[in-house]
Amino acid sequence: MFKKLWFQTHWLLGISAGVVLALVGLTGAMLSFEQDILRLLNPAVMTVEPGAGRPLSAVELIRRAQLAAPEKTVIGLTRESDPAAAGQVGFAGGRRGEWVYQNPYTGALLGKPERGEGVLHLAEDLHRRLAAGDVGKQIVGASTVALLVLALSGLYLRWPRDKGNWRAWLKFSWARTGRSFLWDLHSVIGTWVLPLYLLAALTGLYWSYDWYRDGLFELTGAPRPTPVNQAPPANQGPPANPVQSANPPSSQHSPSPVGSAQNVLLEKANRENAERGAKSSQNSTPTETRQQPSAPTPINAEQLALLWQVFEREVPAGYRSVTLRLPERSGGAVEFRYLDREPAHQRASNTLTLDVDSLAVQKHERYDALAPGAKLMRSIFALHSGGYFGVVGLILMMLASVLMPLFAITGWLLYLDRRGKKKAARQLARGISVASTDVNASSNTAGEKSAPLLIAYASQTGYAEQLAWQTAGSLQAAGVPVQVHPLAVISSERLQAFSQALFVVSTFGDGEAPDAARAFEKRLSRDVGALNSLRYAVLALGDRQYQRFCGFGHLLEQWLQKQGAHALFAPVEVDKGDPAAIAKWQQQLQQLTGGDQQWSWQQPKTETWRLQQRRVLNHGSLGAPMFHIELVPLASDGKLDWQAGDLVDVWPQHSANRVRELLRALARDDDRELVQKLAVSEYPDAVQLQQWRALPTAEILQQLQPLQARSYSIASIPADASLQLLVRQERHADGSLGVGSGWLTEHLSVGAELELQIRRNPSFQCEDYQRPLLLIGNGSGLSSLRAHLRAAEQANSKGHWLIFGERSRQHDFYYQQEIAQWQANGTLAHVDLAFSRDQAARIHVQDVLREQAERLKSQVAAGAAIYVCGSAQGMAPAVEQVLLDVLGSDAVSQLLEQGRYRRDVY
Repeated sequence: MFKKLWFQTHWLLGISAGVVLALVGLTGAMLSFEQDILRLLNPAVMTVEPGAGRPLSAVELIRRAQLAAPEKTVIGLTRESDPAAAGQVGFAGGRRGEWVYQNPYTGALLGKPERGEGVLHLAEDLHRRLAAGDVGKQIVGASTVALLVLALSGLYLRWPRDKGNWRAWLKFSWARTGRSFLWDLHSVIGTWVLPLYLLAALTGLYWSYDWYRDGLFELTGAPRPTPVNQAPPANQGPPANPVQSANPPSSQHSPSPVGSAQNVLLEKANRENAERGAKSSQNSTPTETRQQPSAPTPINAEQLALLWQVFEREVPAGYRSVTLRLPERSGGAVEFRYLDREPAHQRASNTLTLDVDSLAVQKHERYDALAPGAKLMRSIFALHSGGYFGVVGLILMMLASVLMPLFAITGWLLYLDRRGKKKAARQLARGISVASTDVNASSNTAGEKSAPLLIAYASQTGYAEQLAWQTAGSLQAAGVPVQVHPLAVISSERLQAFSQALFVVSTFGDGEAPDAARAFEKRLSRDVGALNSLRYAVLALGDRQYQRFCGFGHLLEQWLQKQGAHALFAPVEVDKGDPAAIAKWQQQLQQLTGGDQQWSWQQPKTETWRLQQRRVLNHGSLGAPMFHIELVPLASDGKLDWQAGDLVDVWPQHSANRVRELLRALARDDDRELVQKLAVSEYPDAVQLQQWRALPTAEILQQLQPLQARSYSIASIPADASLQLLVRQERHADGSLGVGSGWLTEHLSVGAELELQIRRNPSFQCEDYQRPLLLIGNGSGLSSLRAHLRAAEQANSKGHWLIFGERSRQHDFYYQQEIAQWQANGTLAHVDLAFSRDQAARIHVQDVLREQAERLKSQVAAGAAIYVCGSAQGMAPAVEQVLLDVLGSDAVSQLLEQGRYRRDVY
C-alpha cells in the first residue's frame, strides 16, 4: 500500500510538473555555457588579438575609458589573465552599473554583446520565473520541490533487491522496444542523472524560497551577504558593492609618475560629479540627502598605481581575473575581488580591501580559508550549474538538463499507456455493471420474482465468459432484461431471486471445475435450497479427449435438478468450440424468446500474421524439440495488444504430404477445391473414411468440418514487438506430427502467413505486479511465466520466485540468460530448478516446492499470488497437493476466491 501511494504520487507530480521541469531543464542547459555562447557569437566584442607588448596598466585603462566617455564616471575595472580575453570597465548607472568590454592592449571600448544576449536573458527569465514574474517564480519553486520528490520516489520505486549489482541499477538495453524501451529510458537513464537532479533541486531552492535560503545560512553558520546596488555582470562573479565616487584630490602622495594629464582627467570627472551631487543635495530634504549616495571624490593616478602594486604583492601567485572597485565615498576603501590562477570553481572568489590613503590591508578574505559552511554557501551557484566540479561537471549538468524533457515525454507516454489500459478495463467493468445489478435482487412486488434473467458463467480461459456476454447481448436485443455474474458469487439462496437462469460453464481437464468456480463446486454438497420456481438451461464447454467430457456442466445440472429446478431444454454440449453446438444453443434461446430475428454472433475475428523467426531451444535433449517462435502482424500498423497470461488461437493447416495421403485413401485425384478444403478441415476417422470413399466429392466437401483453433500461451508482452510462443513439437505413435505443433514448428515456412486470434485470459492475468509472485511451471509452461516476468520487469516489480522444471540443465534450460538477468536486476529474488534427469532420483517442481514449504508459507502470508503453468496430467495436480498439504484446504480455497491462485495448464 505504501509503495502504491508513492507510485501514484510519482505519476501525479510527473504529469503535473513535467512540462515546467522540461522547460526549466532546457533553459538551464542553455545557461550552462552562457559566456561561451556569447563569446562565440560576439568575438569582436569579447575577444581580442593579443598585442605585441604587455597589456596596459589599470590606471591607463581607466584613463582611456574616461577619455572615451567623459560624460560618465568610472566605477570599476575587470582584467583577465587570458591574453585573448577582453577586459571590462564599469560606469556608474543602473542597479548594477553599466559594464562594457575593453581592449586590454589599446584601452578602446568594444561595447556590449549584441548577438544572443536577448535570447539568453529570456532563457534566464524562463528558467527562474517562466517569464511570468512572481507567479512564475512560485511555479518554478513548486516544480523544484516536485523534482526532489520525483527523484526520491523514483529511486524508491525502482530499488532492486540486489542493490549491490550495478547492472540492476545502470544497464540500459537498446534491444528493447515499446513500453519496455520507454521504461528503460525513464528509469535507467533517470538513475544515471538522479544525483545531478537532486543537486540541482537542493541548490535551486536557494533562489525560490526565503525560508529555505535563511535555513541554509542558519544551518551552515555562514554570514549572510549584504544587499548590493551595483555590481559587475553575473559572469564576473558574485554581485559587488557599487562604486560611485573617489577620494579627494588632496593626496599626501607625490604626483603620479604616469603623468599629470591622467590626474587632471580623473579629477575633472570627479569634480563634475561632485557638482551634480551638490546641486542635487540643495534641492532635496534632509532625509532625501541622507538617502542619496555621497558626491564622488577623486582618487589620483598615483594612488591607484600604488594600490595595484599592493594587490599584486598580496597575490604573488597571480590571478585568473580581478575586478577593481573604486571607493564610494571619501575615506573609503578600494576592493579587489579576484579568482586564483587555478580556482576551486568559477565562484571561488577572494576579496582584498585596501585603505586608499595608507595602502593598509583592511581585509583579505580568501575562499580557501573560509569555514566549510561559508564555502558551501559561496558555492551554491557553482553546485547548481555543475561548475563546482569543473568543465566535466558543467557538461554533465548540461546533459542532465537537456534530458529533462525526456522524462516528461516518457513519463507521459507511460502514463497514457497505463491510462489507456485502465480505461479499457473500466469500460468492460462499466458494461458489466450496467447489465448486472444487485445479484441479491429480490421481488419487485410481494410474491413476484424479479424480471431479469440470470446468466452465470464459469470460465478457465475466458471463452465461456465471452459466450455468456454474447448470450446476454442477444437476449437484451430481443427485449429480455438480463444480469450477468460469475458463478463463484452464486448460491442457492441467491438463485431464489430469479425465475430463469442460464449457465455457461466450461470444464477444466477431466471433469474439473474452472479454478474460479472451485469454491462453488465445494459448496454444491452442502448448499441446499428450494429452487422449484427456477427454470434453467446449461451450455457446457469441454473436450471429448477427456473421459468426463463436460463433467462440470453435468455436475451443475445434477445439482440444479436436485434442488428442484426445471430445465428449459436439454444441456448443450460444446466440444472445443464446435460452431454447430453454439448454433444449437442460439436456436434454443431464440425459440425461448419467441423472436423472429436471426441470431448472428460474430465469428472469431482472425488476423493475418507472419512467422518471423523460429529456432530450436533444446538441441540434444532427450525430449521432443522445443521451439521459440516469433510472430508479427502482417499489416504495418497492426496493433500488439494483449496482457501477460493471455492466449493465442492459431488456425493451423495440414501439411501437403498429409493431404496427399488422405486423397489416396479417398481414391481421389488432386481436385483443387478438395485439396484446399482438406488442408483446413478435421480429418475423418476410420469409419468415416470408409464411408466417404463411395461419396461424390461434392458431398465430401459438405461433410468436412473446419479445423479447430489450437491455443497457446503467449510468452511475450507487446513491448517485445512480437508475439512469442514456446511450442513443443508433438509427434504421434505413427510418426506423424501434431496438427498445431507440426504446422508451427515444421510445415509453416519462415516468412509465411497464418491466421490467429489473440484471446483474453482473465483467469491467468495479473492485476497487481507489486505483490510478490510465485511462478511454477514445467516444460513449455515457462511461456506464460516468462510473459509475467517480462511484465513485472517492465513495471519495475521486484522480489518474485520462479520454480521451473525440465529434463536436463544442459539442454532444456530455456531462456537461461533472461532468467539470470532477472536475478541480477532483482525481478527474481529466488529461482529453484528441478531437472529431473540430472541425478539418479527424479526431482520435479512439486518436490522443490515441498522442500521450500517454509518459504511458501512466508510468501503466501506476505500476500503472494501463485501462478501455475504447464502439464495438467502430472505437474499441476501434484503442485496443488503440495499446496493443500502445506497450506491447508481452507487456505487454498481462500487463495482461489481472492484470485491469488491461478492456473494455465493443459
